[in-house]
Amino acid sequence: MDPADRIARRAALRTRRRRRRVVGSAVLLAVLALSVTLGLARPWEGGEPGDRADRVAAPVNATAAPAETTAIETTAAAAADDEMPTAAEQRAAVARVAALGLPIYRAGGTGRWIALTFDDGPGPYTETALQALRDNGARATFFLNGKNIAAWGALARAETELAAVGDHTWSHSYLPGLSDAEMKREIRDSQRAVAKASGEPVIMMRPPYGARNAAIDAEVKRLGMLQVLWSVDSMDSQGADWEEILRRSKEGAKPGAIILLHENRGQTLKAVNRLLPWLRKRGLIPVTLPELLALDPPPLAQVRADARNFAGIGD
Repeated sequence: MDPADRIARRAALRTRRRRRRVVGSAVLLAVLALSVTLGLARPWEGGEPGDRADRVAAPVNATAAPAETTAIETTAAAAADDEMPTAAEQRAAVARVAALGLPIYRAGGTGRWIALTFDDGPGPYTETALQALRDNGARATFFLNGKNIAAWGALARAETELAAVGDHTWSHSYLPGLSDAEMKREIRDSQRAVAKASGEPVIMMRPPYGARNAAIDAEVKRLGMLQVLWSVDSMDSQGADWEEILRRSKEGAKPGAIILLHENRGQTLKAVNRLLPWLRKRGLIPVTLPELLALDPPPLAQVRADARNFAGIGD
């Protein structure tokens, strides 16, 4: 079976599982509610009135756990129930969209997965970002600048333990303002440097400032990469403080979203340390971009429409 077909079938299976869980929970709650109602309507057989009150109260109190705790437990159980896509399935999911030669802004939005993406590394804050992911059981994607590899190359390999890595050009140049040869060199040289440092093939690229044109689209496709933009701009690159970064990230956090962040900013990481627990409590699971595209593949018609309608803003 073709890898793309396997991905689609597994995504459909996960959707059916989620529906069964929702229906099962609804039925259980209905039975509990009916039991409590009937218990209040007539005395318990073979018991005293006081005994009846105690027995009615028990199931009501048992279901009165704080909503926050319930959400965490539900998320953990749901995550364990999902079968994560294999490396081959992730690559196939990326290739499926990359074949269009267009950027992607978001996934399908039919699951509970979300992608946090960090630009401009590696650097002095990389280990702090990785520790935040470890502490919260989360995964992410890092788009790296090739020029940073000389000083921080070991961190690129460390990032692959918890994240996927991508190409963010060699020197963070504004690609549409370069000659054709310079543009190609910025993308190609960074792809090679990141692949060598990380030990992983680099199949994703993000243009600085979200700036793209037909020539850039064609070059990224020629190099076998998917161009990734975003659906949520945290505005950290524009100087937002951690509270604003957190607010904007929360507002845009929804299934399939791709959030733009930067790993080289202390205010960003301060916000991320608060964002990750917040996502978990609401049942949203941060995964890498290849995982997101395999778990929640976007319709290709959506990718085409987004490429026409969206414009990248940020850094």
